[in-house]
Amino acid sequence: MRLSSLPVLMLLSACTASRVSVPPPTGNEVTVFVHGYRGSFLTTADKEQEQERAWVSVGDVLSRGDRSLALPFPGQKPAPRYGALTPDGPVTRFTVLPWVARYDVYKGFLEFGREHLPGFVVFDYDWRQDNRESAKRLCTLLEELAAARGGNVKVNLVAHSMGGLITLHCLRYGTGDDTGEPTWAGARYVKRVVFLGTPFRGAPGMFDDFTLGTQVGRNRALLSPEALFTFASAFQLLPAQSDFFVDASGQPVSFDAYAPGAWVDGGWGVFQDAGLRTEPAYREQLERMLDARAGFARTLAENDEPPPPFRTLAVVGVGHPLIRSFRIIKGQPTFEDPILADGDGSVLAARALPPQPLHVDRLETQADHVGMMADEEVQAAIARFLIGD
Repeated sequence: MRLSSLPVLMLLSACTASRVSVPPPTGNEVTVFVHGYRGSFLTTADKEQEQERAWVSVGDVLSRGDRSLALPFPGQKPAPRYGALTPDGPVTRFTVLPWVARYDVYKGFLEFGREHLPGFVVFDYDWRQDNRESAKRLCTLLEELAAARGGNVKVNLVAHSMGGLITLHCLRYGTGDDTGEPTWAGARYVKRVVFLGTPFRGAPGMFDDFTLGTQVGRNRALLSPEALFTFASAFQLLPAQSDFFVDASGQPVSFDAYAPGAWVDGGWGVFQDAGLRTEPAYREQLERMLDARAGFARTLAENDEPPPPFRTLAVVGVGHPLIRSFRIIKGQPTFEDPILADGDGSVLAARALPPQPLHVDRLETQADHVGMMADEEVQAAIARFLIGD
């Protein structure tokens, strides 16, 4: 899912990033904001040394870079990478030379939330990790907010992009086991939920990222194919089914994109390096990541559970085409000349509505995937939805 609506974080050359101070919430109503994929700064975790920003620092994006954000796995080949990292608040606003350009990621929304949404709180997480673990952490935060108020609390949730997937998992399963039927265990205190640009049915364009990596400014190392290969979250952004491959004429075709052999034999992602195709550790890592994808997709599938006790608004971006499907040519997938469809530039409109049994109010916006967070009309609609009776 090439989140190009950041314009690759606006090249970030000679840039500065501002902060937004959010005071602790007061009162018995709180609004928790959950950012999306690549949506928080990451810094080195060793507090005995001077902390260094790994995502996103000025120095790293001004050059092609050498270190990646890859997470470790058994048998991983040595390569320059950061060590343990910790989230350090949502990505805010980048200024690319004051007289050239400024791009708002979450700064405008954080300021809006602080001023206009009741008891505004930010949930910060490492967006590389398995979304199921992040969901449990989110639910733990909700329980802590409730406990601090003696159980007398109303919770609103505002979730952007991948943050919506994390939010839905939390609502369905709480902090418990997610192998059984969902019970809305995390929704006990929840009043209303807003999903913005959430790829509930996956993002076919993520395949492009796995193969090419995601260039950030001039940097090709931070989010290289080798890095994405270690992110459970990136795999969990893929569609639940292999329904995004078509034949030369655009008709659906049967193809299993989640068979490990398709990745290894097809040279997808890190397996562009032929030497890795015979490395057992890399095959095992692939299988772990594909299992994480399948397990997470199962937890978000449509089912006949009772409807949840909260109201839901889904903000869907339109007017910004992006990848809908890839063609199978002579029995092999090709990622060149993909078929496009309408969306917000990162999430297809047809894949942006939550699964049954959620019944949602739908709001369309011409703002792109990131721009919708700073769009005044979208912000006003969120405030009306959350504050209304």
